[in-house]
Amino acid sequence: MQVVKSGLGRTPIVLSTLAVLVTAAVAFLGGDQAGSTVTFLPAVLSVVACFDVLSVYLLVGEFRDTGDRRILAMSIAYLWSLVLMAGYALAFPGVVAADPPLASAASVAPWLYVCWHAGFPVLLGAAWAPWPRRAGGGVTPARRRAAVSRLTGVLTVAAGAALVSALVLRAGRLPVIIHGRDTSRMTELTAPVTLPLVALAVASCFVGTRRRSGPETWTAVTVLVCLCDLVMTYSTHTRFSVGWYSGRAMTVLAAGVVLFAMLSGFRRLKSEAELAAAYDSLTGLANRRAVLESLDRSYAAARRSGATLSLASLDLDKFKVVNDTHGHAAGDQLLAAVGSVLADAVRAGDLVGRVGGEEFLAVLPDTDLDGARVVAERMRRAVAGLRIAGVDSAFSASVGVTTLHGVDDVVTDLLRRADQALYRAKTSGRDRVVVAAPGSLPPDEEPAAPRAAAVAAAT
Repeated sequence: MQVVKSGLGRTPIVLSTLAVLVTAAVAFLGGDQAGSTVTFLPAVLSVVACFDVLSVYLLVGEFRDTGDRRILAMSIAYLWSLVLMAGYALAFPGVVAADPPLASAASVAPWLYVCWHAGFPVLLGAAWAPWPRRAGGGVTPARRRAAVSRLTGVLTVAAGAALVSALVLRAGRLPVIIHGRDTSRMTELTAPVTLPLVALAVASCFVGTRRRSGPETWTAVTVLVCLCDLVMTYSTHTRFSVGWYSGRAMTVLAAGVVLFAMLSGFRRLKSEAELAAAYDSLTGLANRRAVLESLDRSYAAARRSGATLSLASLDLDKFKVVNDTHGHAAGDQLLAAVGSVLADAVRAGDLVGRVGGEEFLAVLPDTDLDGARVVAERMRRAVAGLRIAGVDSAFSASVGVTTLHGVDDVVTDLLRRADQALYRAKTSGRDRVVVAAPGSLPPDEEPAAPRAAAVAAAT
């Protein structure tokens, strides 16, 4: 598994700004009652649970791939959220049952809520806080990652379960922080502690991830949304109000921010893999696989419709001399320049790609032999007109051209004839276009204009 840059640009800034603006509006207007809905909270908790499970899975997977201990610490926060949320669901009346199994007192669910909503962002902040060099530097060795992740998961679940058990067993000694729908007491007792801690976690995540490029850069947004959730809940002083429902919406958003950033990263990774599978990184042209796949499609289409199809196979002359004399860097520079001029030399609808070290192939649909000759000559002149800094010699290319004929039973017949034409161009003196007429072996040869004339024409 590889998590890559999410590629969402300024979206974190926009989302953070919107969250703050909505929070400010709800803080003033969110006290109005909206009525209780039996299915709302179970639905919210179900969505958050799904998000948390996926986040834990992906973060642990990345840790096992990279050994990054901070990523493992992030997974602890999401696993903690799962455990505390499960306890909250089993203590809040109406989520799993009218008389839930952990509701030993009315204060259990509110305290579990506070521990859940404060603990999750604080743990994320701890994941990106300054660590001692021994703990934060380097990576966990590959052979230990599976065992470390399993042990961390067991300890996190055990710690969360212990806290839930302690709150349930000591419920009678806990202050009652919600009376009916009135949450003023919860705000009075817990806000002075939780809000500064979560605000500090926002700063910690922002500073800790500013030099990162992956989805973890969204962690500060997640913690900021958690802070907005708490502010909404505290400021409205009543459950089932507009602010209370808005806070639950922020809960869902906080759970999904990093997850969707990771999924966006995977989508980007898939796009990059598909691009790498189809294009040559040095020249920017299609690679051998992509060219041959395009040729197969064009061949099948031409056979069905009776349309024309031609090929132009180009090989740089004396490319090895360039590498041996001026170095491979100069050779790479030449290949990159050739890729650029060949892309400009073919027409829209044609495809040119690099199929070997210094060999290129152009697939020319709906093109007869005369048209293919024109394109090939344009390609040859484009290469002849190239100049590379630090290389004082001129360049040239040999091109073999052929077109589809009724005797071509398979696409390899067409490729073979193009290669034969290219071979004849090479053995006839290079720097020329040789045409293999359909069915003609050996191919007919058509010498190119002298080099000086070709260079003049290209310039």
